[in-house]
Amino acid sequence: MITINTNKELVKVASWDDVLSRPGFRNDLDPKRHELGSIIGRYLFGDKVRCGLSDCHTPHTRGYVVTTKDGLETNIGKDCGSKYFGVDFDEQAKRFERDLEEKDFREHLWTLRFGLDELERRIEALRGGDYGAQWVHKNVTALRNPAKVPITVTRAFDQMVRQQSGRLTVSRQATEQEVAQLEAMRGKGLPRPHYIEEVAGEIRGLEAMYAENDLRELLTVQLDEHIKEFKDVNIDTLQHKDLSRWNRWAQTIERTLDAARDSVAHGRVLLTQQNLTPLLRRFDPTSPQEEERFRRFLDTLPSHYQR
Repeated sequence: MITINTNKELVKVASWDDVLSRPGFRNDLDPKRHELGSIIGRYLFGDKVRCGLSDCHTPHTRGYVVTTKDGLETNIGKDCGSKYFGVDFDEQAKRFERDLEEKDFREHLWTLRFGLDELERRIEALRGGDYGAQWVHKNVTALRNPAKVPITVTRAFDQMVRQQSGRLTVSRQATEQEVAQLEAMRGKGLPRPHYIEEVAGEIRGLEAMYAENDLRELLTVQLDEHIKEFKDVNIDTLQHKDLSRWNRWAQTIERTLDAARDSVAHGRVLLTQQNLTPLLRRFDPTSPQEEERFRRFLDTLPSHYQR
């Protein structure tokens, strides 16, 4: 890759031959007879090119195209530049790299700006539909809200999410035979009544409830809000730190969409009557009202997984 500063504009050059054929270019320049003017280009190759200084000619893959104060041009690596032209070369190299980085940043951001309508359509397509992100987020949020479902359910999910395991357990009173076996194993007596935990089922799709998969955070905070702000940004006048910040965000967009898409898929697995029915075993039989309340919530969900 070759980038040359031509008339204050950084442009990509097709081949090394285009550099060699530039007027004034010398591939055997004596650094003792010429002073550094400025850095006008940078190159990075898989194959090595020879240093243009007459007393070096060391092959290298990365370097700069420079002008001299008397109008000649040549190519040198960073080490040669520092050796022959000193601090001024190092400062110019840093400035050129920064200018090049800013150019790339602006190009990437303009590409993103032109594609915003399509990006927003993709977000809305993910959000909408009968079982899209909006539906998943609404029902996942309900499973954490005692105002929407019994606290028995919210506590069960808090525990499973904390353990990052969909293994659902229930507590029941042990039989006398079970207590006797436990006492024999432990070598000591146990109080009566004694309660044990047993597996009641496996809740699938629990990942939809993990903090990193929160759909409001992914789609609204990380995407919608940033898109709205980005639309008002003047890309051509952004300073380096803001160019860098917006490019870092731009690089997260596809990962964020993928995470949201996965979260919706997990939510569709989680939010079915078949999947959540084992939670009914957690209810106290002496409080049928709470169980009935959760059954009403289950009735709002599809019976089986919906693709």
